[in-house]
Amino acid sequence: MHILSEPDVAKLFRTLTQSQCHEFIAELGKALVAISAESKPTVPAEDKLIHQPLRTVFATKADNTCIFMPVSNTETTGIKCVTVAPGGIQGVINLFSPDGRLQGLLAAAEITAFRTALASMTLFVRSHDIKKENILVFGSGRQAEWHARLALLLYPEQIRRVVFVNRSRARLNEMERDVFGDLRVRNPGISISTISKEDTPHYDETLLRELQFSDVIFSCTPSLQPNFSFSALRSVPKQRFISLIGSYKPPMHEIDTETLLSGGGRIYVDSKSACLEESGELITAGVQGDQLTEMGDLLASIGPGEGVEIPTGANVIYKCVGMGLMDLVIGKKVLDVGAELGLGTQVDGF
Repeated sequence: MHILSEPDVAKLFRTLTQSQCHEFIAELGKALVAISAESKPTVPAEDKLIHQPLRTVFATKADNTCIFMPVSNTETTGIKCVTVAPGGIQGVINLFSPDGRLQGLLAAAEITAFRTALASMTLFVRSHDIKKENILVFGSGRQAEWHARLALLLYPEQIRRVVFVNRSRARLNEMERDVFGDLRVRNPGISISTISKEDTPHYDETLLRELQFSDVIFSCTPSLQPNFSFSALRSVPKQRFISLIGSYKPPMHEIDTETLLSGGGRIYVDSKSACLEESGELITAGVQGDQLTEMGDLLASIGPGEGVEIPTGANVIYKCVGMGLMDLVIGKKVLDVGAELGLGTQVDGF
């Protein structure tokens, strides 16, 4: 049994090469194809290889919320255990062999952020016709960080500017200390800057200008109100890539309905059923299942490296709420790569 701590996982991710990143994208893509195929009503229950039971959630008297998320693709079984406590979030991913032997324990926080950003990248790398010079990131957590890190790793010669937008300045200052310095060293020719609603003079005008510049928008906030309006984008018409990974409850909305429906009749999702149940944007817009395209179905329909077809004048819209299968397949690959690199601790006797 192999153990990878948070520092081990962080070191592995931060030393990934571009080709290794594409390997992770391909691994996640295969899992998305598999689950989309198995979700079809024509597949008998006894033939299904992927199992994702509903998560179990309860709150303790100490005001800690405990979440247990089991999943199996038959080759590997896993369960992510997360505790949301007043002092923060802690979690671990447990991976088991088909016969139930514990293969590994991995710190969950970094993997969750990485795999979510990686899910956005499965469509981002297929959006060949979208410019990638100006990237706007809403949020200041690990999800926001990893969207920027992966985009810069994949397109260092195309990206010119990355701007982070957040409500408070304090968290951006933390990122300035812990994240941006590293990104600037790795990408010396790329401008990395921030906008805080809390202390930016003429915030609305500043944000409008950045929205007009933007080619790519990564939205990573659990916002109850849209972070921007479609009219702001329409003031400088261009095709944009817009991913939404922050909202995960019906009251949450990262964008307005017009922006959601600006994909020329196409909205890409990781899971139709999960997004229709959890995404406030889709619920408010009254979106139906036949208006959605699962990434697994898309990837199954196009060849390796082939770009997605983007209707003239349309944006590329992607909504992801996350699935346990993502933690499973990325966690297993992280475990294997970590062992190959000599990271972590091997414990015998399990």
